[in-house]
Amino acid sequence: MEVLVAHFRDYALYYGISLVVLVPLLYATRKYSLPIIFYTLETVIYLGLMHIAVWLLVTVTRWFAENSSMRALREDGRPLDAPEWGTPLLEFWRREAYDPQWLVYVEIVAILLIILLVWKFRPLRIKYKGKRRQFANEGKPGARGASPNWRDYSKGGPAAPRK
Repeated sequence: MEVLVAHFRDYALYYGISLVVLVPLLYATRKYSLPIIFYTLETVIYLGLMHIAVWLLVTVTRWFAENSSMRALREDGRPLDAPEWGTPLLEFWRREAYDPQWLVYVEIVAILLIILLVWKFRPLRIKYKGKRRQFANEGKPGARGASPNWRDYSKGGPAAPRK
């Protein structure tokens, strides 16, 4: 965590200048840029959930392989043939941290599959909202949602009960 704080402290000026430039640009292009940002964020959430699922599956498999072994135990309480399988939870870009190495390729295939599925089933749609049309009877009683046989009895009328 202190590495991140030091990084932001060292580059605070650059981040400030970037914000001053990007916020007005994003505001001016919000009809197009915000859907793209949210679409990308949604895809990143799916990818993160997939990475956590792979990490959890490898961790549970390693635990089960260790605890179901009938071999003699080492000094640390683990069996002699205990697997060293693992995937990095936070530093996922380090390929050498994956053991076995083919797990990297499993995650790459899963990433491509998730991107394809999101592209197919949740395509990016940038919706254009045109100007709102004004109708001739807008704002008058019975303009919206009223049935054609609706009558206004609030002012009295032929069907209003009299005493």
